[in-house]
Amino acid sequence: MLPTLTAHFDELLDIQARGFAAALGKDDLQVIAAFYATPTGKRLVAAQPQLAQAQLVGTQQWMQSVTPEMQGKLTKAIQAHGWGSAGPAKPR
Repeated sequence: MLPTLTAHFDELLDIQARGFAAALGKDDLQVIAAFYATPTGKRLVAAQPQLAQAQLVGTQQWMQSVTPEMQGKLTKAIQAHGWGSAGPAKPR
């Protein structure tokens, strides 16, 4: 897998570059590039895996905390519309 992905990496870079260019102007891109060249920018890049993992864990915990409330609201909406397995749908 890795050799295939590596062989096509330039294509991914091109896609990413076009996305940035579509969303940001040349001046902004130059400022961003200058930031990433700084020690702080380099630390941010190095911290990305750790930050992504923390965000993933945090998002999963948040979803687990709101899921019971969401399920309750969905159940009530399903029942209110007569979409449950208890019988035919109610006329509107």
